[in-house]
Amino acid sequence: MQIKTDRGAKMNVKILGYWGGYPAAGGATAGYLVTTDEGQILLDCGSGVMSKLPTETCVEDLSGVILSHLHHDHIADLGVLQYAAAGAIRNGRMLNKLKLYAPDNPVDILNGLYGEHTEVISIDPSSKIQLAGAEIEFVQVQHTITCYAVKITYQGKVLVYSGDTSYCDSLIELARDADIFLCEATICEGSVHTTGQGHMNALQAGMIAGQANVKQLVLVHLPGDGDLEFMRDEASRSFQGPVDIPEPLRMYVV
Repeated sequence: MQIKTDRGAKMNVKILGYWGGYPAAGGATAGYLVTTDEGQILLDCGSGVMSKLPTETCVEDLSGVILSHLHHDHIADLGVLQYAAAGAIRNGRMLNKLKLYAPDNPVDILNGLYGEHTEVISIDPSSKIQLAGAEIEFVQVQHTITCYAVKITYQGKVLVYSGDTSYCDSLIELARDADIFLCEATICEGSVHTTGQGHMNALQAGMIAGQANVKQLVLVHLPGDGDLEFMRDEASRSFQGPVDIPEPLRMYVV
């Protein structure tokens, strides 16, 4: 396996999908491909992600998959990824099972993730793991079901992904001094995309980014009917650093 990173880069993140709930036409919900010099990690695998992933990598090159939580907009394409893993194992391209890190509930959804092609590992927020040469830690955030924010540290570079959450202090501490912060911003004035329960607006995402002193904020889990420029402006009211609205297949070099 040869990992492709930009020259001199320590860690890259490719935005495969950034819509919340359900995707806008031609888009995808949550999915982020993190590439180090030693492997690749897929953060979430939402609706439409598997239509984007083959342009970037193949299943046998994934070091593992991390699911922030088990809502469908974060796992909808996981079964399709597992089909790809089954085929790769059957044809000798993949020697080991697909490693899948996930919360241990809801149990009925978790039970559907097991298979002869997948090794399911329950996330333990009290323990750090090693994947693709990176150190990964988890903090539970405030959503409608168990959900974990994820911090990935590789050769001194830090990426933090909020998962889905309402405003919470634990996320501030996890994101402290991060190089890049992928933070959910689902609620937007005038949008009817969501009830808002267990989510934040862009102003709150900016507040967390500012208090955590991150270097760059990327708003994700966006509402398909939201005014995205308004959301960028709202985040910039409380965070003085760069605020990005992702574009399809945008690559960030950390």
